[in-house]
Amino acid sequence: MNILIVDDITDNREILERLLRQFSRKHEVTIEVFHAENGEIAVQTCEEYPIDLVFMDIFMPVMNGLEATKIIKKSRPSVMIIVISSEEDEEIKQDILHAGAEDYISKPFSSAIMLSRLNNYHRLVLSRNSIGYQTRAVNIFTHNVYSYQMKFFISNDDELSQFWETMMVRLEFHNHIDHLCDFVRFIFRLSTYQLQKSYKCHVYLEEDEHHFYFTMDNMRLLCTETIHKMIKKYYIEAVYEIEGNLLSFVLTKTGSDLVNAGSTITEAAVSASLSTPMHAEPLPVPIKKEPALQTYDILDADAIEEFEHVVSKLQTEISLMGSSSLNIDDIDTMNIYIKQLAAILSISQDAYVIAESLRSFSILLDEYSEPFLAMSKELSTMVTSFINDIVMWKDMVFYSGAPSVDFLNSSISSNVQMIRAIFVIDNTAEEDLDDIFDF
Repeated sequence: MNILIVDDITDNREILERLLRQFSRKHEVTIEVFHAENGEIAVQTCEEYPIDLVFMDIFMPVMNGLEATKIIKKSRPSVMIIVISSEEDEEIKQDILHAGAEDYISKPFSSAIMLSRLNNYHRLVLSRNSIGYQTRAVNIFTHNVYSYQMKFFISNDDELSQFWETMMVRLEFHNHIDHLCDFVRFIFRLSTYQLQKSYKCHVYLEEDEHHFYFTMDNMRLLCTETIHKMIKKYYIEAVYEIEGNLLSFVLTKTGSDLVNAGSTITEAAVSASLSTPMHAEPLPVPIKKEPALQTYDILDADAIEEFEHVVSKLQTEISLMGSSSLNIDDIDTMNIYIKQLAAILSISQDAYVIAESLRSFSILLDEYSEPFLAMSKELSTMVTSFINDIVMWKDMVFYSGAPSVDFLNSSISSNVQMIRAIFVIDNTAEEDLDDIFDF
């Protein structure tokens, strides 16, 4: 690991290097330490050497730490920059953190705390240099994507607007994707068409080194031929695939070579499509006859009425998750409703998967009711997505018509698995996480 210490005071650099050497011996980590007495030398060092971690002072001659941080993060965004300063001005702290620094340590610091943090920084650098891959990707093109994933649930115009704001404004994806506006406008148009038909869907965002993959589910609800016509009319440069219930798009990252990037995707058909220029007409996809939508009488009228009543009460409880008024009794009440829904659906073999997902959620609340309460605000979006899927399944299966009884099985079960995974990870962790970052 290559570490750069930036400080205009020689003694400060030497003290920190001694701690780094101590950390290196204790954890058997090979490190090389570089020194810089101002921000200008720090920028030059990061250009000449593969620096992994920078400890940056703020006030220095020639170039200060704020300017140096901006320049380094612009050219080398993967470099981890940690500010070490005696400056207590909160506005200055926020400025340098917004510039790209990832942690702020106040002087004087404890040697024990610094050694503990070095262990955390080391693990983060290792993770950054060897990103894990997801074996259960959603997109049709490849499973060789990074392990993180972003998901949007689009069930009304407000949620569709939030998708637009996130992609176009808040997360500044235009810095990473060429012609992003064309793509987002098309997704907005297609989703609006779905909402007009009272259809709802998820949009999943995945990523690898060269591409972003966007996948929409519930495509069986639309005619495949209609989707092809809309793409050909409004987004002709698209590289896309339709398979079963999914529609996936692949967008090349800014500066990536499309032909070379295609070699990272293993499926033969997809490699062929990625070797096609972006502005070429998409490869033809066989048009399959879509199943007719119909309602199903898997429950009798009394059971449906009871199911609807309990779902309505559960929705009310879940709506409280974003507020501070939630308490442990609310979690217990939510659990009771989930158990009731599982019991109602267990009557029908056709609803077995959803009943099992509800039971799994109930077991989660039995085991982790207090941690669930503590994280309720953070979990509100995921749990809301879960109940929205349940409501959509109910409405379509019993009233408006669905392609099959199990058309939302994977979405509902994956929501529960994702929520449960949060608590499994939290309860197997052995590290004391109280002192990782200040901000």
